[in-house]
Formats: sequence, C-alpha cells, structure tokens
Amino acid sequence: MLKYTFQKIFTGIEISETSINVAQIEKEGAGWRLVHSKTVPFPENTLKLSYKKNNIADSDRFRKTIGEALQDSIGKVSSIGLSIPNDIVKISIKKYEELPDSESETEKMIAWSIEKLLRFPEKSTKITYEMIEQNAQNEKWLLIAIGIRDVIKEYELNLKELKIFPKVIRPSGINQFNFFSRALPEKGINAFIGLYENYFTFLVFEDDKLIFFHGVKKGFSNLHFFQDVDMTMQHFLNAYPDKEVEKLYIGSQVAFHKELEEVFRNLSDMDIIIMDESDLIETNSNTKDKSQREQISYFVSAIGAAQSLLQ
Repeated sequence: MLKYTFQKIFTGIEISETSINVAQIEKEGAGWRLVHSKTVPFPENTLKLSYKKNNIADSDRFRKTIGEALQDSIGKVSSIGLSIPNDIVKISIKKYEELPDSESETEKMIAWSIEKLLRFPEKSTKITYEMIEQNAQNEKWLLIAIGIRDVIKEYELNLKELKIFPKVIRPSGINQFNFFSRALPEKGINAFIGLYENYFTFLVFEDDKLIFFHGVKKGFSNLHFFQDVDMTMQHFLNAYPDKEVEKLYIGSQVAFHKELEEVFRNLSDMDIIIMDESDLIETNSNTKDKSQREQISYFVSAIGAAQSLLQ
C-alpha cells in the first residue's frame, strides 16, 4: 500500500441503470494499471433511464449506493471522471462552415441548428461538443452530445450532495471507446462497436478521422441485436457508398468474447477483432485467467472516465 503514497490515483465512476462501477488507475510507464475496482448494484427501482424525463426515482438510495461504491477507494477521491448513461444523451456529427468565437455562442448555434430535429427549445438543452476535424477550406466537423438540462442537472445535484464534482463528464460509450482507441489502427477505414447489455455504439474512422457515429438502444441481450448491427452498418454504407470498412473492432462490456467472435465471423467477410481489455491495462491479478479478463470488461467505461482526467 505504501507505493500509492507516491502515485497519482485517477478515479472513474460509471453510472448505469443497475449499478455504480468505480475504477481507480495509476500511470505505469506508457500504460496504465488498475489498482482498485468495485461494483455496487442499485436497489430495485432506484434509477429509470430516460432522455426526456427525470431518471432518479429514489435520491436517497442513489446517493447511498454511490457512497458505498466509493467507500473502499484508495486515498482521498477529489478528481473524478464520470461516465453517464448512454441513454440520456444523443450524439451526432455535424459539419459547420463557420463557428462563433465564444463557446456559449457556439452552443447556441448548435442548439438552433438542430432544434427542429430534437423538438426541444434551446434553453432546455445542455450541449457539449468537440472538434474532430478541420479541413483546408476551414470547414469544421464537431462531435456533439446533447441532453435535456433538467435531466443532467438531476445527476449533478445528487453528486454535489456527496461533495463529488466531476472534472470530466462523458457518455459511457465515449469513455469506453477512449479506453480502446489506442489499439486501433491509424490508417484505412475501420469500424468500432462498443457493446453493452442494452446499448451499442458504432463508430467508423477513415485514417484516424471519425466520420460516422451511431448509438442504438439495443444491446447483446436483445434478440434482434445482430439484425440491428447489420442495419446500422447498412446505414453507414448508404451514407458513404464509396467507403468499405476493412476491419471491425469490438469492445464488449458484457464479455462473451469467444461467442461474439464466432457469430460476427459468420455474419461478415471483413476482418473481425474482438479486443482484449487485459492487453490495454495491467492489474494486480493474473489476467491470463479468463474470468479475470472478462471481469475487467465491466469496468472499461469507468477506466476510460478516469483516463479522461489526463487527456
């Protein structure tokens, strides 16, 4: 335990509909080490995910569960990266020929440009964005995350009651991808599927540039999951008929690595790579053991949230 006195510990929290996942990591050379992880399930009917309506049915149980999850954390937890549920935000990529100088005016412009699509007034939405590309013509591509202000605020107020003030807040799917991203190739057209039990993300990159993002509120537990994946891939091909995905990388929070590989290989002729979390982070346990490797998968979004504190 003495080693942690001299090491900076980064803490990530993932809020899902069923539990709180906590991961604490430290820098180790060019990589990372997982030094502590814990999952505490929510009592039944504590949280009900919704994009439009309040999510927290019982604030006392919600806060108590977070407190229990952080109880055994290493050191004083002050700097936190937070993964919020995928279901409560909408993510898209949009191109703009010109952007205002200030962040607040940019957010207003984004809200105005998609207000009709969302059917919510600008004042009721909370917007975050990140520039992912700017070409020679000064056209800018933004990765935009939009949530309903009152829904996001509900989470923030409950965390504030616990004196938790996250420095970085991102959807779980983005933090999951960030964890796996350094293992993806920088050249070619490659796709990434981030898989959860009731949700999946589908991202496509061309020479390390994000060109397509789609989130689907159906996951591995859904009977039509593979049909939904096929439809999402077709949606990409319709948008980019001249671009063919060379390799499909899959990162799974629900584990089942071998089963996923077998099924995906039967569905597609492209190269399928099931990503192994233990290749990307060290642990204090023997990760050669299959059950330990699959256990890491449950904490990937929390680990990615912790890693965001240093990005």
